[in-house]
Amino acid sequence: MSRRLIITTCVIMIAMAATIHGAGKQPPQVTSLQYSELKQLRPSTGMATADTCVVSLADSLVWLINGWVIGDELYKVYLDPALSCSNPYPYTVTEVHIIMAFSDTTPLVYEGDIEAVDYSDPGCPLPDTLIALSPTYQDFVPTADVYDIWVEMDPPVIVHGPFFAGFYLGGGINPNAQPALVTDDDPQQCVAYNIWDTEIGWVDLANNTIYIFPGNLAMYVVGYTGGGGPTQPEPELTLLSPADNSTLYGSKSLWAWESSGSQIIDYVSFEYASTGAYVEIGRDFDGASPLRDGSSSVVSGSGFSLDWNFSGLAEGTYKLRATAFDTLGRSSADSVTVYLEPTPPTPTIVSPDNGSDFCDMLLLLMAVNDEDMSYVDIKRRPGSIGYSAGLTAVNVSSVGNHLAAPGAAALATYVWAGRGYDFLIKAGSHILTPLELTEKLAVPFGTIDNNGTYDENLFAGLAEYFLPIGNALEFDYQRNPDYFSLRTWLEEQERTVIIALSGNPGTWLAVDGFPGWTQPDDSYLIRVSDPLTGTLVDLPMRNSFGVNQVNMYGVWRNVDMMVSLCAKNYVVSRTTLGADFLGEDGWSFSWTPFNLVEDSLYFFRATGHDATSHEDATTVLLRYVCEGFFVPGDYDGNNEANIADLVWLIDFLTATGPAPVGGAERADANCDGYVNIADIVYYMNFTFGAADPPCH
Repeated sequence: MSRRLIITTCVIMIAMAATIHGAGKQPPQVTSLQYSELKQLRPSTGMATADTCVVSLADSLVWLINGWVIGDELYKVYLDPALSCSNPYPYTVTEVHIIMAFSDTTPLVYEGDIEAVDYSDPGCPLPDTLIALSPTYQDFVPTADVYDIWVEMDPPVIVHGPFFAGFYLGGGINPNAQPALVTDDDPQQCVAYNIWDTEIGWVDLANNTIYIFPGNLAMYVVGYTGGGGPTQPEPELTLLSPADNSTLYGSKSLWAWESSGSQIIDYVSFEYASTGAYVEIGRDFDGASPLRDGSSSVVSGSGFSLDWNFSGLAEGTYKLRATAFDTLGRSSADSVTVYLEPTPPTPTIVSPDNGSDFCDMLLLLMAVNDEDMSYVDIKRRPGSIGYSAGLTAVNVSSVGNHLAAPGAAALATYVWAGRGYDFLIKAGSHILTPLELTEKLAVPFGTIDNNGTYDENLFAGLAEYFLPIGNALEFDYQRNPDYFSLRTWLEEQERTVIIALSGNPGTWLAVDGFPGWTQPDDSYLIRVSDPLTGTLVDLPMRNSFGVNQVNMYGVWRNVDMMVSLCAKNYVVSRTTLGADFLGEDGWSFSWTPFNLVEDSLYFFRATGHDATSHEDATTVLLRYVCEGFFVPGDYDGNNEANIADLVWLIDFLTATGPAPVGGAERADANCDGYVNIADIVYYMNFTFGAADPPCH
């Protein structure tokens, strides 16, 4: 049962005690709790309880409830700050806590939430609508012991009366860990609930037919009264992306950085304006951003960001504004001026796919949304199965694992120094070593202050450090990049690239290159500088259900983002193959290969140009392989060209069947550079002996 299913059904799935049956639950074993020290399981080192008021359901820790927890379930407790806090409302919840014991090590996935109260039964409050949900945390129980598990509500949540606090525990728990709940010795009805099955619904732990708990569940929240707290700084917002005076095509990821350190930011609003008032694009309430320190585990997060599709707007100049609001009503805004091109001149290559093979004829088919596209030009440049950017490996751990981010950026900078931009690594007349540059970059990255690097600090810090040094570099980013996007940036465009991994540990890696090609498990290899060993290592990279991952230290970990450094005046050489100036019947380009090397890689770049001088490009990476290629006209892959292949071609062109085996471009039977009805006519003539064999 999914977490989202639990949340959305929590209001309606209230079960009466007389009808409860224990699907998945058995009466537990109850023992007296014995422990010497309550250990802390904290996903964020930034959480603290200073100057706060604790609101708890249990008033002591007495009983250990063994054998009840099964995982993938939710616990709720009714809490009233007025029972323990002076001037309780408004009350700001910063953390949800639960006390649990474990008999062995285990991974944990968990969340917290705050919900309103349903008073429809005056004598028994029930969980009601969801007010706020924490980020999903992944952690690891290191030893058998009793733990206080902290769940940070990010952002904090303001309530104005009693509420329900929730703790969700995911599945995948080590069975030997035997997770156990803790209670006091004073059970009360209608204050603690558990759900693990939507057919059963919410179970009152003190009133059911499975087992009556001997006390109240040891769950509590930490927060402060007054709605904000006098020590919280005012918001301070910077719009990181897009850049001022930039041109945007079709859609854009908006990214803002709230840098004050405030714990009470409610949300960030993103807006646009043309000539009149601002129009809101959307709001982001979850500003969670990983602190990657090279040692600790982190979960993926994108800070305050929003994907914006503006294809419905008119082309022209606009203002973009981001505004951060805290729970006290204070705000901070930043804005930029951009030019929007809603129907971009982007010739998206739809065939062949990245990673495909080609031989005697290459047919590029492109999709274009721009209504005033003038032409598309095609260029080529060779790839290399063993490409290397020339990265130098450095052991960053010698100065601290937490410097992984500035260390990766330093190595990427050193590549540009080797390309003639050596002033980037100089301090006066002194040439900085990679470790010296690492320590210098750590200052604008905020790495020293935070004992790690937030993504926003890194991106903003790059501009802060390099702007005074000739303003020679520009920076870009992409979230969840796949292998071919990474390879296009690093090899085809010759940028230098660093990638951000979540998981354990959360870290940044500088990418050197790409050894080999497709692996037996359909993954690819990337070569990176390991900051902990100071060596270049090869890591598998894959796409798993839309999430791009790298296997490091034997564990698949998400590639949250890649950031590139590129010299503004750097020119990449490419060979022009030709252009398509007529898009009435679709944009395409056919090319007969010559002087290519067998079993080699080639990038093909399609650049669109519209009537207003805008341009954009996409790239595909293909392998040139002719050995054992297809029989011309054999579309079903049986090594024969006959009437069955004609039927296959007809089905494909009428959108009722698949493309020819080997790729859609093989359907160009008459070799005119287009796939259309003329190819069916040509194949019919071939079948009856009135035409030569098809081209492919």
